Amino acid sequence: MTEGSIVSTHPQDFMQESDPTKQGDRNKRFALSWIYNWGYSTAPIIQLLLGHQGMTWTASAINGGWLRKTGATSRERIKVVTLTTKGVVWVEQRRREIYRYSELDPHRIAPSTIWHNLLAQRATIHAIRSGKAHLYLTERQDATKSRRGEKKPDAIWITKSHERIGVEIELNGKWDQRFDEFVSSTITALSPAENGAPARFQKFIVLTTSPGLASRYAAAFEPGTPLRIWRGSSKAEAVVERTVKVPDWVRERIEFNLVDDNGNTLSPSPDT
Repeated sequence: MTEGSIVSTHPQDFMQESDPTKQGDRNKRFALSWIYNWGYSTAPIIQLLLGHQGMTWTASAINGGWLRKTGATSRERIKVVTLTTKGVVWVEQRRREIYRYSELDPHRIAPSTIWHNLLAQRATIHAIRSGKAHLYLTERQDATKSRRGEKKPDAIWITKSHERIGVEIELNGKWDQRFDEFVSSTITALSPAENGAPARFQKFIVLTTSPGLASRYAAAFEPGTPLRIWRGSSKAEAVVERTVKVPDWVRERIEFNLVDDNGNTLSPSPDT
């Protein structure tokens, strides 16, 4: 789990090494591990991660064959950086847990997920710098298996008191069955298992850039709100099986925060 941590919480901490070689290795370890965990990143995010030294580090890593830069959205407005085979080998030689790194072919990255992933990265850096989180896990790092009907978050923040917080990035509103299942699966992830096992998450935080979306989602988690439970996954087969009510305890364990495009929190949960 320590491989999902940012050891430093301040950019200047990355500039303490007097030996340039040691400092370079330290920057490489932080940046390459970060990209390995998330799949890809961008030069500005690496700069945010490393502080001042990140301004030139990414370009040097590309020239050195550790990273590859690729235009990955419409008209290639966003340039993502991914690990090369050389970079993957370097990371995996230095860690106990390894994962399938499918981004060796960056053109396989779904453009529709890029803004979502990058916002999660920025928000995670800010959360650790502010002390809201102590460690992080990406979706690919989370080895714990989710129960059927349980929400698997976009990222997990772990506090110093070992509280697990599921983090969801919501940029486009869900409707009908998808929306109802978002609510029900989040409640399931916050609930103890039927066999008595504790809940996988003690809290959820939903981050969005839309005030309207934040208000709508917050209202859906208000105690006593009707919640439709669906049966069937395809549109043709899906039917409402029953309607339940949102439990009273849920609202105290979920936040809806507005953030800007850089992942900075603008406001806490909206009033509903």
